[in-house]
Amino acid sequence: MRAWPVPVLTLGLGSYGWAQVAPYSAVSTGLRMVQERGIVTPVGGTKDPLQPIGFPGLPPKYGELPEPQSADVEFRLIRLGQGGRSGNIVRGTEGAEFMYKGFHVFADEVDGNLQTSIFTLRGNVKVIGKESVVVGERVTVNFENSTYLAEDAESQLDPRLVQGMLTDDLYVKAQQSYGSERQIWAHNADITTCNLKEPHYHLDAKDAEIRPGKRAILRHTKVKIFGRTILSIAYLNIPLDDPTYRYTPEIGQSEDEGYYIKTRWGIPLRGDNVFDSRVDYMTKLGTGLGGDYRYFNRTMNGLARVYTIFGKANTLSVSNDHRQEFRWGSLTFNNDYQKNNHLTAPGSTTLNTRAQLVFPQGRGASTRLSLNRSGSKSGTFDTSNQSIAVSDQRSYGRLTRTTLDVNWIQSGSKYQGQVNNNDREQIDVRMRANHELKMATANLEYVRTIPVGETQGIFGGSDRTPFVSLTSDARKIFGGRIGQRFPFNTELSFGEFSSSSGVQQQKISRYNFDMRFNRPDRSDKRLRIDLGGQFRQGMYSDDTAQYTQGATAAASYRLGRDTSANFRYNYLRQHGFSPLLVDRTGRNNLFTSDLSYRPTNPLLIGIQTGYDFIRQERQEISWQQVGVRTEFTPKENVMFRTLSTYDTFAQQWSNVRLDFAYKHNEQFLALGARYDGIRKVWSNANLYLENLKWGRVSFSAILSYNGFTKQFDSQQYSFIYDLHCAEAILVYTQQNTGFRSGKDVALFIRLKAIPFDIPFGFGRRGQPLGSPSGAGF
Repeated sequence: MRAWPVPVLTLGLGSYGWAQVAPYSAVSTGLRMVQERGIVTPVGGTKDPLQPIGFPGLPPKYGELPEPQSADVEFRLIRLGQGGRSGNIVRGTEGAEFMYKGFHVFADEVDGNLQTSIFTLRGNVKVIGKESVVVGERVTVNFENSTYLAEDAESQLDPRLVQGMLTDDLYVKAQQSYGSERQIWAHNADITTCNLKEPHYHLDAKDAEIRPGKRAILRHTKVKIFGRTILSIAYLNIPLDDPTYRYTPEIGQSEDEGYYIKTRWGIPLRGDNVFDSRVDYMTKLGTGLGGDYRYFNRTMNGLARVYTIFGKANTLSVSNDHRQEFRWGSLTFNNDYQKNNHLTAPGSTTLNTRAQLVFPQGRGASTRLSLNRSGSKSGTFDTSNQSIAVSDQRSYGRLTRTTLDVNWIQSGSKYQGQVNNNDREQIDVRMRANHELKMATANLEYVRTIPVGETQGIFGGSDRTPFVSLTSDARKIFGGRIGQRFPFNTELSFGEFSSSSGVQQQKISRYNFDMRFNRPDRSDKRLRIDLGGQFRQGMYSDDTAQYTQGATAAASYRLGRDTSANFRYNYLRQHGFSPLLVDRTGRNNLFTSDLSYRPTNPLLIGIQTGYDFIRQERQEISWQQVGVRTEFTPKENVMFRTLSTYDTFAQQWSNVRLDFAYKHNEQFLALGARYDGIRKVWSNANLYLENLKWGRVSFSAILSYNGFTKQFDSQQYSFIYDLHCAEAILVYTQQNTGFRSGKDVALFIRLKAIPFDIPFGFGRRGQPLGSPSGAGF
């Protein structure tokens, strides 16, 4: 398979549209509101765009913000030329500098009122906060609710202001701008992430609206590169919460779709609602049409998608994700319908539905009603699964709590013309209650699987009808001091269970006593010993009985840096017989040990093995596999490592792994190889090379060689050309195994400040590729 996706302009900016729309400007509306009301609208929340940091004279596009200082709540005048403070009034000219509520302010002229917290600043204005810098000629600031109205202003917005959706600062120049923690508007604005005096690119928008953490909306926008307009867009929608979103047209070729062009067209809507229409053409499949509708209001939000391909594919995809709040609770609804999806399920039709109603009732009580259904149809074969569940949780005071879950489940499958549809229907009931006593906790549990109708083959192996227990520990019984010296947990219980023996289901009553002891050594001594043990006695209604003994011990002796010896012993054995499968623990009698030794500073040697006493009783080979590790680090940025395994059963070295890693500044090289001692062949070799640079070009590569098939399972190469605020990325991938094997070539031009996922470093199944050289390398 070959795929050549080549984005025409992948600036990571947003969906777009050239359709003429009715005049609508959120900026103008916001500015008029501010001018009429005097910037007195309170803003809630805790994340302010002008939070305190306090540093003088920051150039608008250079340098890093220093660490935040403590917030100043009271007004502190640092300097003022002509003028001064009279009560709550502050007026002055010829240069002013002051701190107020944590904001550091500079201006040639100041006119402010400490009672209303509204200041008008003129001439070389800088209002500096933790996550933004506002620079302008005339700025009016309301320090009470952290809003501002600026003229001929420039704002430097920290990535945190857009909730981490950018990796660098965002610069906004505007004739007029108005901002708060929730939204920022600008009129006649230039927007860029390039910090040069003459930026490589910028967006020239008549009106701009930024909703932190959600999206940026630009109207009547020109995309300018090196001062030249290359694209005019009537409506530009920039999502800030989806780094995988493909924003601009893509032209390419793939084995499944042939040559294609894929486009998105943004359509402006009022409020927070967004609609993106999709128009695609693929030479092998046909024409694709669809749309994505995102909607938001005070009580609900969601996303609805529809996409279809007319032609040979005859594909239809419909999905929606809806969330809504009511006075009595909340509703969540998810639905996904796929018909003949050539990427995931060609020739099949699938439908998946999930819905959930939550009824919170206060005081620890809530009820949840949920529906789940999934089904698929492929040719003559149909499958379906559905369930309806009711869950209720309640608290009665501080000591008693109950949980009830009832779940109706139905599943079935059939071939066309088949008489027996293999339908299964059942009801699962699970109830729990616990009550805190002075020295113990009383528990009641009821679990049962009930077949419905003529359903066959349902076995309630986990039924408990009912199960009553008292649980406690040493602290509750004897107090904190004795409980710390002899920490144990105990349970006394009675219950009715479903037997696992025989074809017929049988009810078994069980009386059980369980006691477990665990005392870890948390001291800093050279020698540390951890001890543990257990005893369990069960008696059953069919005149059988069983008791279980268990013990664990671990000792560690530390000799020096990275030098220690560790020994562990595990013993477990049951006596008698239990008719319940859940009580059959098996048998264990095993000793294991490992030793780490650093003879010199750069060299570390480790060895581990074990001895099985049960295999000794059977006169079999008792020693477990022996593992040997060596790690040599002559410098902090260089590492050699070997991992070898000796198979005591086959009596030969079964596996040897070699690793080498080297790191220099931003460059990294890792080599890994594995030798199969049983087959006498180098089974695998990996190369990982990252960020090898020639001038502005950096090169990375991942190679994985399979010694059994004598070919590369995966080859990936990445070339990145640095364009200062942007990067040109060429990725070549060849996968010789796995799902959809073949070659891919992709070319991207992306902005550094906007997160953008590329396929380099991942396999066809989404698994990460690389070299197993360990953390830090």
